[in-house]
Amino acid sequence: MIFQIFSALLIGFLIAFAAIPFLIGYLTSRGEVGVERSGKHGFGVDTSGKNGTPSMGGVTFILSSLFATLIVMFLFRLDSLNIIFFIVSFLSFGLIGLIDDALKVFYHRDEGFRFIPKLIAQIISAALITIILVAVHIPDKLTFPFFRALPLYFLVQFIFYLVWFVGWSNAANFVDGIDGLLAGIALLIFAGYGIIGIKENQNLMVIFDFSVVGSLLAYFIFNRPKAKIFMGDCGSMALGAGMAINAIFLQHPWTLLWFGLILALDTISVMIQVLVYHFFHVRVFPVAPLQHSFQRAGWSEWKIDSLFWTIQLIITMIGVFVWIK
Repeated sequence: MIFQIFSALLIGFLIAFAAIPFLIGYLTSRGEVGVERSGKHGFGVDTSGKNGTPSMGGVTFILSSLFATLIVMFLFRLDSLNIIFFIVSFLSFGLIGLIDDALKVFYHRDEGFRFIPKLIAQIISAALITIILVAVHIPDKLTFPFFRALPLYFLVQFIFYLVWFVGWSNAANFVDGIDGLLAGIALLIFAGYGIIGIKENQNLMVIFDFSVVGSLLAYFIFNRPKAKIFMGDCGSMALGAGMAINAIFLQHPWTLLWFGLILALDTISVMIQVLVYHFFHVRVFPVAPLQHSFQRAGWSEWKIDSLFWTIQLIITMIGVFVWIK
């Protein structure tokens, strides 16, 4: 297994490391660059220094992760149709994010994909994955046991999967926004699930996870503060869906509530902020998502990254330790 893991890491890293400079050069040469929150309007901080930075970098680590997984499967003669779950999850949500990014980058629309069409596209993607999961009878430990006694349990199961994929893809999207932050957090989460996969003899999951880890390591070289490229919604939504399918494939989906605790808290902070402000016109947090509150307080992106990465490292280490024990 060690050779498969090393191969997945190395191939994912090399493909992404080779592809990212080409994407940066292409977007820059065409004058197509990421339109970030400019001036002092974004979260109350001056983000004008990010103007002119290419976006859509998620395309590189999505493709490099999948190519690396398929190459390692071929080299080590691993044959499993379950790879379809990872491919569909990564590509479908990545495609939605790519459309959103393309509207911003190529058509210079600040809003990108409008909320309702984007949500509908996410639900369709989640429904596609859910249909495949239910059709092949993947063991389900997502819902609470007492739901199984319901006559229409399959419908409850279907709704849970829809919420699961849409929720986690958006949760990852909320965390993105500070150079290197989501890349570092996601890297640790996929590494954690990869280690658990070794313990559970889930070879396909291990190869996929470490292909993602290798690809994200290469991407991080270009995305660390000050970033040369952003992942865009393409990357963040794919990573969220990848985490969701990992937890389901492990047959313990609720583990993602622990490993993805930062993503969950970030999402909750946004929900609380929006609801309380809507009804009472009061802000609970200086800014939501939470990482931008630190940014508004004057913290550097490296300092914010270091704090969140350290927390995620501790979360991952505890999760892996508890699982193995």
